[in-house]
Amino acid sequence: MFSLKGKRIFVVSPHPDDEVIGCGGLLSKAKRDGANVFVLYMCVGSTRQLVTGSTNPDTRIKEAKNVAKFCGFDYTFVYVGEQFLRLDMVPQKELIDHIEDKISEFNPDIVCIPSGNSYDQDHRVVFTACITALRPVPASVRKMPSIVLEYEEPYSWSVGQSEKPNFYIELTEKDARNKVKAMSLHATQHRKDPFPRSGENLIRWLQIRGKEIGSFYAEAFKCHRMAVR
Repeated sequence: MFSLKGKRIFVVSPHPDDEVIGCGGLLSKAKRDGANVFVLYMCVGSTRQLVTGSTNPDTRIKEAKNVAKFCGFDYTFVYVGEQFLRLDMVPQKELIDHIEDKISEFNPDIVCIPSGNSYDQDHRVVFTACITALRPVPASVRKMPSIVLEYEEPYSWSVGQSEKPNFYIELTEKDARNKVKAMSLHATQHRKDPFPRSGENLIRWLQIRGKEIGSFYAEAFKCHRMAVR
């Protein structure tokens, strides 16, 4: 089984909850295997919610703190306030610099980035910034992560939006439960079935991906780089 022991894993999350939706199983496995994980939250702020009403950044920051404690990772926020859901208005150079700086500081082996096919504009621009920040450079300039993975969103609604994954991480039943628990700690973002972010749907998605590799549970990614050194 693919071991994360001793690995340094860097997750770029446009908002608090995306790290769990896309990588919650990986985060559980990382904690179980003894990996070192850092999550870069790009932005948080006030927003209207169709189901629960408005939320404020202080509440979501507290939720992220609880999730980080449960999952065992360190984290930081890049923007708090008006940039939330407006990252498409921030110059790409600025986003790239933030991501590059943290990658250089953390020196990860594995980097997980958001979906470039998301219907969320923040996700799309963060993906684009990540692709630039992770461009190949000589090792004498900067050590490059060996693995770059684009994580999934368990929902889509337009034709041609979904992409077939090419990288799977097998998970245990406990990893699956931990993913649901972590999502519940993002209490303002957690939803009941049949919402895509419901715990039931997250489990279903893990089961579907698991069946694609002959397992009970798995998280799937699109691998952009895998260098064996």
